[in-house]
Amino acid sequence: MMLRDIHAAIEKIGCLTFTTLDGDTMHSRIVSVCGGDEEGIYFLTMDVKPFYRQMKANPHVALCGIYPSGRKEGKNKAGQPYFRPGFFLRLTGEVREVPEEEVRARAEAGSEPHRYALEDAARYPSMKLFCVFRGKGEIFDYDFEMENRDHKLLRTRFAFGGDTVHGAGMHIDPEKCIACGECFEVCTFKAVEPGDAYRILGERCDECGSCIQVCPQEAIGLSKTL
Repeated sequence: MMLRDIHAAIEKIGCLTFTTLDGDTMHSRIVSVCGGDEEGIYFLTMDVKPFYRQMKANPHVALCGIYPSGRKEGKNKAGQPYFRPGFFLRLTGEVREVPEEEVRARAEAGSEPHRYALEDAARYPSMKLFCVFRGKGEIFDYDFEMENRDHKLLRTRFAFGGDTVHGAGMHIDPEKCIACGECFEVCTFKAVEPGDAYRILGERCDECGSCIQVCPQEAIGLSKTL
């Protein structure tokens, strides 16, 4: 996945939740992202706010957002909550404050996020531009009722700025698997692929744990965090 795909997903969502650390305490707020380019993802805040001070003390942030809505819309045929097909994006990364001279130079070169930052700083002199320049995350595309495809999930993990990311989903040890099919039968996400040794398609796996519960060989391992 390219940064342009991440930017497109963020633009579709609109505002994201940004979480920072103040010592050992997490703080979250809704932030409007003002654009992105090959360098990363840009957003604004004011240097008089705790948000600014938290990022200067600890530049690590977490972002999250959902499209079109996290709202339940009645129930499905099985009586479970119905969610319209959509996706959420999550990202953990590192930020840097963009120096004013860089903002001006990039704005003059035609960069829309930097031009926007200059315009906002003219209205609010305390405004500062930040860039998420390194990070990793996931776009979790869900269609729980399989309205548009024959499986519920499509998980796409990404990394940029030199970061790396683990694959999604549980995994089956082929040395322990006896191909009994118990995991295949219990998986409602169509994430298990039969074979001489079964395997889990990580991009479809919800990490619900149903397969682990029924495996007689304890051949299924837990997923890794991003």
